[in-house]
Amino acid sequence: GVYFEKILKGSKTSLWLRNVQMGLPSVGIALITVFAKDSAAIGTQGFLGGYTPIVWTVVTIQAVGGLIVAVVVKYADNVLKVFATSFSIVISCVLSAIFFDFHASGGFVVGASFVVVATGLYSQPEGKKRRTPVLPTTK
Repeated sequence: GVYFEKILKGSKTSLWLRNVQMGLPSVGIALITVFAKDSAAIGTQGFLGGYTPIVWTVVTIQAVGGLIVAVVVKYADNVLKVFATSFSIVISCVLSAIFFDFHASGGFVVGASFVVVATGLYSQPEGKKRRTPVLPTTK
């Protein structure tokens, strides 16, 4: 994460070009893996065989999420990205509990509580600066 932040903030290259540069090696590795493991299925159904509208929705959400992460790291910092990721996990699990009958373990509840408290502490404004002492100090 820190290296990613350094790369995004430390160059004059545009965010879009930097995303393409960092994504191309992943595309190459993914293509090699897909053809090594699923070449028979690709040969019969084509490369996009089995892609339903829900799959395209998930792909779109992941792509947009990746772009949002790059923008957050570029204009904020890595700590904020970690807090946002952690908080989104907590929100996803709460929504899963409401809509999909998800039951969280005790460890998850403790961890989620830490995330909420840490996010609250991090987002509070800095306290007042200490005044200089009125009485003289001895040495």
